[in-house]
Amino acid sequence: MKFELESPVAILGFGIEGKAALEFLKRQGIKAVTICDQNPNIKCPKNVKGRLGKNAFDDLSNFRTIIRSPGIRYDLLGIQEAKELGASITSLTKLTLEHASDRITAITGTNGKTTTTALLEQILKAHYSDRLITGGNDREPVLQKALDHPKGPILMEVSSFQFEDLKTSPYIAVILNITPNHLDWHDTLENYVRAKTNILRHQKDSDWAVLNAADENVAKLATSTPAQQFWINEKRGKEWAVWEDGYLKLSFDGKVENVLHFDQLNIKTHPENLLFAATIAKLHMVPVTTIEEQIKLFKGVEHRLEFVRTVKDIHFYNDSSSTSPESAMAAIDQFIPQKLILLLGGSSKKADFSFLAQKIAENDIRVYLYGAEGQTIKETLLAAGGEGLILAHDKGGDFKAIIHKVFEMAQPEDSIVLSPACASFDMFKNAKDRGEQFKGIVQRL
Repeated sequence: MKFELESPVAILGFGIEGKAALEFLKRQGIKAVTICDQNPNIKCPKNVKGRLGKNAFDDLSNFRTIIRSPGIRYDLLGIQEAKELGASITSLTKLTLEHASDRITAITGTNGKTTTTALLEQILKAHYSDRLITGGNDREPVLQKALDHPKGPILMEVSSFQFEDLKTSPYIAVILNITPNHLDWHDTLENYVRAKTNILRHQKDSDWAVLNAADENVAKLATSTPAQQFWINEKRGKEWAVWEDGYLKLSFDGKVENVLHFDQLNIKTHPENLLFAATIAKLHMVPVTTIEEQIKLFKGVEHRLEFVRTVKDIHFYNDSSSTSPESAMAAIDQFIPQKLILLLGGSSKKADFSFLAQKIAENDIRVYLYGAEGQTIKETLLAAGGEGLILAHDKGGDFKAIIHKVFEMAQPEDSIVLSPACASFDMFKNAKDRGEQFKGIVQRL
């Protein structure tokens, strides 16, 4: 299939998505391509122009098509000026939706989307086998696979960055939760919610919206879509999924079924992730027996409440992908509070730590603070009455020393959980690097 993309084309950002965009353009036969990236050390492929450095996005007026990577702000002056001159502003996510929205399931949310997507992928692969196409967010984009396999169902994990400027919504749109996050990018919660809403805004009445009734910001978006609604955490309407008497219960097409009991789980994860995965699988007409079997087999996701090792009766868990206070709060629920030590800290996302601090104080959870946000968390904890729960506020940047110190402070049967509630860029390349370093240090204890 050929897309009507006018040349010359600019690719903004040359990470995973930018590289996939270049391969896509090559297959489309488009040669007039310039890679724009603020990293001056990017190596452009042979015969491809590059505009690198801090001014890479300043003047885009000569381009007729601009393909934006998710990490590049849509409201950049250079982009908006090019748009006013008639340039088409697009992305691989946007092109995928324009081409295949009727077979796309897209999952977004502040917390839990990677675990939910991974579990759902396992269930759907058991159902569809190799017909299933998966990608999005930190994975490979799915556009080319969608073109190569025109009948394959598509599962995408998406972020607010990817949906900010879309005019098409997926067949099954899923919003797990919306809490203040990425305010360093979106500036206000209202802007963040607005970006998330685009996943629903352009649906048809034959589509499905899977919404969390227990999340106020999500529940009020029900009026933003004409689609059929499947509710999580509340018996609302005809289609719903809840935990009741320890059972995951689903109501669909007039039939209520028990999927499995909570005691049958083999992993630590937020119960809502299971509700969403089971619900979406049901919309794909997966038998309950398959859903139950795959949930029992699920081993979890790396860097998300991942068990690492037990040393001298002290248990270590890697939850490095916890980059918001809400995800750290979800992690707390998986442990005995009095036997829990949280490692908290990192770089700022302008998050509100007050609710996390209150939960820590009310449950007598010990914490070890570090990183750029350590002081902010400390002040919030002190205000919540948690002074006696702060084991240390480590202002150094030696992660190995931090792990060793907290290990020395732990008691037998304690769980030490790296659930930072912050971004990682003060001390690490990214959350994955943080988790890998944590696991390496723990393995050598």
